Amino acid sequence: MLSRLPPEIIYLVATYLPTASALARLAQTCKRLHGIICAENWRIFRAFVTTRFPGIDSPPFWRDAAQALTSRSRALDKHAVIGRFVVHPSERAHRVHIGSNQTTRTDNPTLGYRPTIDSYEVWNGTTWADRKEVLAWGAAHEIVMLIKQHGKSENRKWLVFNDLDMISSHDDICGLHVLRPEHYGKEADKEHLIFGRMRGELVHLAIDPGDGTHEHKQRFETSGLELERIDLSQGSDPILAAHLSNGSVAFYRTTTSDAVVQPFGNLRIDPGAVARNKYSKFLSPSRFAVGTGRHEDALTVSTISQDRISLEREIAVDNLDLDVQVGLTPRATVSAISPLHADSSAGNVFLAAWGDRAIRLHDLRSHQASEFTYQDPTDQNITYCIHPFGYNRFITGAGGDAVVKIFDLRMPKAYNYLDARASPVSTNNKSHPSPRDKPAPYTNGIHNTSNFPRKDFSLFLSHPAPSQPNLVQRRTRAPRSYRGAIYTMSSPSPLSPTIYAGIADGVVRLDFASTDDLNSPYGNWYRDPLDLDIEHLGNASSVLPERILQLSGYERPEPRETNRSSKLRTQQAFGSIGEEAVKNEQLTGWDRRWKPLERPGAWRRQG
Repeated sequence: MLSRLPPEIIYLVATYLPTASALARLAQTCKRLHGIICAENWRIFRAFVTTRFPGIDSPPFWRDAAQALTSRSRALDKHAVIGRFVVHPSERAHRVHIGSNQTTRTDNPTLGYRPTIDSYEVWNGTTWADRKEVLAWGAAHEIVMLIKQHGKSENRKWLVFNDLDMISSHDDICGLHVLRPEHYGKEADKEHLIFGRMRGELVHLAIDPGDGTHEHKQRFETSGLELERIDLSQGSDPILAAHLSNGSVAFYRTTTSDAVVQPFGNLRIDPGAVARNKYSKFLSPSRFAVGTGRHEDALTVSTISQDRISLEREIAVDNLDLDVQVGLTPRATVSAISPLHADSSAGNVFLAAWGDRAIRLHDLRSHQASEFTYQDPTDQNITYCIHPFGYNRFITGAGGDAVVKIFDLRMPKAYNYLDARASPVSTNNKSHPSPRDKPAPYTNGIHNTSNFPRKDFSLFLSHPAPSQPNLVQRRTRAPRSYRGAIYTMSSPSPLSPTIYAGIADGVVRLDFASTDDLNSPYGNWYRDPLDLDIEHLGNASSVLPERILQLSGYERPEPRETNRSSKLRTQQAFGSIGEEAVKNEQLTGWDRRWKPLERPGAWRRQG
């Protein structure tokens, strides 16, 4: 019998169980199996996490990690997303100003700043709740930073850094990276950043959040050239890449003790070409991809070693299935690049956005130029950023119309939500168990959703950024619906349900969390890490800057479905959710915040 098998065999069986709820049911079979599964702080869930969510590094709180990852996977399948603006407190006493407090602007820009964002989180306690999160973004010439400690020592601190007295648009921050705790030489009580300004300044900065002081640790020499963008590789000894205005990319060591750091290598893309609209990105600590803008080698991948930079692979436009309109030359532009699971794939697999508005999956181990193509036939904007999310999704930001697109990779061995179960149905959040209580992995709820049609989806982040005191905002007209670009995205960790998206003059926080989880008897477990207060922020009439937004979006038709129109959807406030919305979720698989679609009438076109 199963209950008599040795624990090692039980652990082996656990690797074949499809869902977390199956493990929970196994633990309920008998007292002995319950003891085996609960042993060592539910270590058996490690097998579930590593097999169902491969490539995602997790702290050793395996049961909580399984719960968080399955919850996020359900939310993605339900398109359950909560949108809010990240707004720093208006009272000066609640934020620390570092550096210069008085600045004089020497120009009169009319366009909003383009935020560049970075974030990370670490678990620094004995429970899943003990987590530190750091978020930073460039707001014109300033750096805004939020440091949050969750758990028993809950705390948060806002910092605003500026070291300039006279400013212009050339002082805008065009690249920013927050160094991770494992970075060699990083002090535990300080936050280290590397940031670059458009005029060519590129520095390593250390900030002490405790006393509000800062220190310029290093300056990276750019020979007076302006900066287009910067990138930083992963690891304890990361390499800094600076894409310069003359079309070259300079590489720097970040753990050297030199006050002024000279580049150890350069990639010359095209001495006579303009660097704008050319993209570059680390695929791994030793691989670097560049969009050149040329047809014969539109995308190149180079290998970086201690003593040399060598070309490894070239991808030509002629080798791709670019969608070329009659009479037009195919565009060789690559507007965004992102590796997929750089830790586990060594940079072999990556996504690239091409000039025909398609995103292609590339694998350096293959002889083919690309493996798969992802497209949105509805939107014709180029892609500004690509953000892998979870193990089987990636999110993109369009260059116009405030469009965020969610794509499904359908990677092998990915967690299959279709076999999971929802948490108990609840339409309110008035019943809260003790904070010590934890939700069990999904064991109850609605019927299997394997018959639900899966549809790709795009969101509109059309809400204008709220005014933030003492931060530069350049709109001269009254706020109206935002129709601009999604410039950049960041998530604190591969485990996080949160994406920070940069729009003109602001940062939008997107949390992927199902409404039934948030309103369940164990809702605090889901809400607390998201700083989510549904009662105060979820009211549709709320005018608070950080209120929960009612987003809208559309189901994307497949590229081959040329005769099908897109289905538009809009969200409703948490307080407006009723029994009809709950039933619609059970029938369709869409989160209950999405309003049910009207049934097509005789005059309406179906499909």
